[in-house]
Amino acid sequence: MPDSKTPIFPVSSKPFPTSPLPRTLSVLEVWGFGLSGLLLWLGPAPAMNAELGTQAIWVWILAAIGGVLLNLQVQYLGMRWSNVSGGTPNYTTKLLKDRPFLARYGAIGYFLGWVSVPAMNGIILTDLIAANLDTLGMTCPETLLKITFTALPFIVALSGTRALGILHLFFVLPAVGFLLVLCTQGLGWLAVSPESPGFLPEQWSSFSFPSWAKWYFLAVYSAYGCETASSFIADNRNPPASLRSLSFAAGLLPIVYIGGSWLLMRLATDPALGNNAYLHLVAVAQPFWGASATLVVTFLIAAGCLLSSATAAANSPRILYQLARDRAMSPVFGVVSRRGAFGPGLLFTLALSLICLLWGDVARVVMVTGTGYLCGMIAIHLGLWLRRGEGGVFLPRWALGFLIIEGVVLIVGGIAWSWQDLLLGLALPVVVLGLDRAIAHAAIPYFKPQWWKQHYRSRSTPALDNFLTVQILVLLLLACGGVTMGWYARAILASSQGGILTNLLVILLLVIGFVGVAIACWTSLPQSAAIIEARDRAERLFAIAQDSVIVLDENGTIQKINPVTATLFNRPDFDLIGQPLNRYLTHLPDAIEQWSKRSEQTFIRESQSLTLELSISELTHDDIPEYLIILRDITEQKRSEQSLKRSEAQLREQAQELEIRVQARTAELTRAKEQADAANAAKSTFIASMSHELRTPLNAILGFSQLMSRSQTLSPDNQENVSIIIRSGEHLLTLINNVLDLSKIEAGKTALNPNKFDLYRLLEDIHDLFQFQAEEKGLHLLVEYAEDTPRYVCTDEVKLRQVLINLVNNALKFTEEGGVAVRVAAQGSNREKVQTLRLEVEDTGAGIAPEELDRLFEAFSQTETGKKAQEGTGLGLPISRKFIQLMGGEIEVTSQVGEGTKIRFEIQLTTVEADAIAIKQPKRRVIALKPNQPRYRILIVDDKSVNRQLLLKLLAPLGFELQEAQNGQEAVEIWQQWEPHLIWMDMRMPIMDGYRATQKIKATPQGQATVIIALTASVFEEEKAVVLSAGCDDFLRKPVREEQIFRAMEEHLGVSYIYDRSMPTKTIAHREALTPEAIAELPESLVANLNQAVIASNLDSIAVVTDQIALENAPLAQALKHCLHNFEYDKVLTLLEKNVGNLHEI
Repeated sequence: MPDSKTPIFPVSSKPFPTSPLPRTLSVLEVWGFGLSGLLLWLGPAPAMNAELGTQAIWVWILAAIGGVLLNLQVQYLGMRWSNVSGGTPNYTTKLLKDRPFLARYGAIGYFLGWVSVPAMNGIILTDLIAANLDTLGMTCPETLLKITFTALPFIVALSGTRALGILHLFFVLPAVGFLLVLCTQGLGWLAVSPESPGFLPEQWSSFSFPSWAKWYFLAVYSAYGCETASSFIADNRNPPASLRSLSFAAGLLPIVYIGGSWLLMRLATDPALGNNAYLHLVAVAQPFWGASATLVVTFLIAAGCLLSSATAAANSPRILYQLARDRAMSPVFGVVSRRGAFGPGLLFTLALSLICLLWGDVARVVMVTGTGYLCGMIAIHLGLWLRRGEGGVFLPRWALGFLIIEGVVLIVGGIAWSWQDLLLGLALPVVVLGLDRAIAHAAIPYFKPQWWKQHYRSRSTPALDNFLTVQILVLLLLACGGVTMGWYARAILASSQGGILTNLLVILLLVIGFVGVAIACWTSLPQSAAIIEARDRAERLFAIAQDSVIVLDENGTIQKINPVTATLFNRPDFDLIGQPLNRYLTHLPDAIEQWSKRSEQTFIRESQSLTLELSISELTHDDIPEYLIILRDITEQKRSEQSLKRSEAQLREQAQELEIRVQARTAELTRAKEQADAANAAKSTFIASMSHELRTPLNAILGFSQLMSRSQTLSPDNQENVSIIIRSGEHLLTLINNVLDLSKIEAGKTALNPNKFDLYRLLEDIHDLFQFQAEEKGLHLLVEYAEDTPRYVCTDEVKLRQVLINLVNNALKFTEEGGVAVRVAAQGSNREKVQTLRLEVEDTGAGIAPEELDRLFEAFSQTETGKKAQEGTGLGLPISRKFIQLMGGEIEVTSQVGEGTKIRFEIQLTTVEADAIAIKQPKRRVIALKPNQPRYRILIVDDKSVNRQLLLKLLAPLGFELQEAQNGQEAVEIWQQWEPHLIWMDMRMPIMDGYRATQKIKATPQGQATVIIALTASVFEEEKAVVLSAGCDDFLRKPVREEQIFRAMEEHLGVSYIYDRSMPTKTIAHREALTPEAIAELPESLVANLNQAVIASNLDSIAVVTDQIALENAPLAQALKHCLHNFEYDKVLTLLEKNVGNLHEI
């Protein structure tokens, strides 16, 4: 069963910001609203009797049955949804919650049926007054009266629900009582009186279904209207008792609707009566009430109009309120004041009622709005049938029957009235829903809940000092107005007929009653409500106060206490009231004037001593002094204060002891820090020294090996031996660099140095670098990248290259069978500048045990497989991880022993344009200087002879003029005499180091023209800064490679070289020609044929296809032949699969 608070049409997950209605209405007030539906019979019954005659009874019999069943059904639904306001139409929205538009349409149709009631009753009342005055030759301002009667119930309702409910109850009881007496007494008189024309008609008029349907169309409008009590269940104090009014009204309904209609059928038979309700009802009542009939009938008609209008004003905004709470209408309709005034809903209903009044045609207005009401009844009967079998649904088959009847009546009866009005009535709920949508989206403040909430909060209550003035003014207005009206009416009506005077008096009494209440609602009643609210607030504050509150008289005698006081003193109220307070608080003086404004008192309660804090304030009321005493039990507070003082003393002692310990511990930590700093300094000094000592001999090893490799006379075996020396030296340099990298990482001195480069070229370099190593072990090496991988990027190329070298080297090192795969892909769109690059290195090696994964990235830590292989330092993975983190990523490893390892990592990079990449020139061997250049004088300064010899042997054959110096002092002396163009300066030398020598040379004007390039074995970045600040023009780290030396001299001196043309460049040309873009430009048939030939390893087919490709792209054909000749099938297939895959997708 759905809860009544569940939104029917939720458009937001947030709850509706308005709380449910406060239950302020009494049971009798709700009963009064429920019984007012019986008075609706007074409107259509006479007109129906005039047109249908005896046939009218068949309309009312079926309508009464439907009304009785509807009342009983709504009573069940009210018990199910006791928190739902608005009654029947809002029960419909819950029954049809799966069909939201139909549910809203039915609810608004029902709402429109009540909207027209105040306007139509205003017209009827005005016509009644005008008819009575017309017989006296008098006129009245009809337009003003119509507007007044229409707006009057809304004026009362805007002040709150209670006033309207009490006023309604005051008049509804006599009105319903007179109506029931009329029906019961009339039926009795008709049955037994000798003057009765007979209980049964002598002749029945012929039955016409269209006429029957036409009037059943309007009978629903009144006979089903006795369920209005359900609208007020949500704000009623006793919902079960109030809901019983529905079954009570159901019992009375046949008496009025069938019994009353039977009286009209038998007694109001004169055709001269026309369709005048007043004349018809007088014709019914006069035979047994005589002259009193006109008075009672006038009262019934006038009371029926005013009471049904009041019901409409109370009922209609509640429908809108509940729809708003269920998020089926604009939130503004869900705002209600503290006194139960539905401001937005009332004004919206009043506006629609005034539109009906402006139309003015009672019959057409009733028919058009009655169409919506009938649609509302169809909707609830449909909902009952669809929800048959659920709790709260009563007699669903009867609901289906009336659903069919009402559907037929809607069409047949509507057309019988007017098909144009029928269409207008069907469209009207949609128009109202459109208005609601416009209100919800309008930017007007009055259409926003916040404005109304602020309005209700900020309404200033009139000063209570002026309350008596307002009351007197209201009484004077009513008294003087009544006397004046009575005098004027008596003077005019002295000679008039007594019946007319009586009728006008009845109407005047009813209207004055409503007007008087309306005036009071906006004048004295708000004052009274404000006084009551202020008093209630004061009483609540007095009762809920957490401290003891006592009111004393001028003698210190207790006059009033709150419940906390009785608990504090452990005595009942009656025992304390009337006793002096100092009887219990014995330290208080006898004269209350001598009491301190704030003091502490001791109170003994059952041998228990309590400490109370006493505060006293003087209250003056009507010159009678009173005193307000506030007592607070601070016994525990006092105990806590004493305990706190003891704890504070202990803490002070402990703090002193702790301070001594902290000072001692601080001294220990200071010494430990000094020792740690000294250790770190020693480590840095050691690393710097070791770097220099290791790199210096390594510079000679690699340098002379490179010189030997330049020789053209070496045998192939010796060339291989030199290559081994160079590779071993490079490996040793890698190990040294790893140690130094780790040291810099630990010191926090490693930074990201981004540059722009060709990522595809980098990946191909990795493949070329390890291809020979993989082939030596019989392994496959696959380097592939996804199509969306950006080619031209910006990040730290050196660190990315080192990470890939570390990972691929490890993978090859520990893989004996299978192979190693490097895969690269981009995450995100290529259109984005910043992308995440995902890289993966997977091998089919020995794998890593789970217990070893946790320490895989620890420095100098190796797996069992690594220890058995006795290779590596355990630094590659820790350094790689740090570099990856620097590049904005993280690394993860998954492995299974015996199956292999997969290492994934991601880095952040930026895509760049192709023209931003500097083209890398291939490595070429320098063999001589180009002619027509100056004779460049080069000074080589180094304390190590081997380092000087290396540069002398490298540069002398090319034609440079060279001199050498063993220290800085010799270098300065040679420079002064010789003035070389460039000095290769070692920085660490005896007698005078390179720093001082550089500074002396650069301090002279001639020295500014000399280029000084530092050569140092230090790898720390701060060393570079020191070197450059000394005056050096450039900086190279040992060991230096020959291409670095030649490039530096080319950059600083403009030296031009002659290169060995026999150096292979085909690989570079092939690499540049063999791209996915070049393959994509080939015809699809060639790509498919080449793919099949390579997969089949058919050399003849490969040759044929490559010859065909040569006709399209000769460099691409040569590159393919080169790769296939070297058995690089994986590389070719990788490129082909991307394009073949695209073909398959097409």
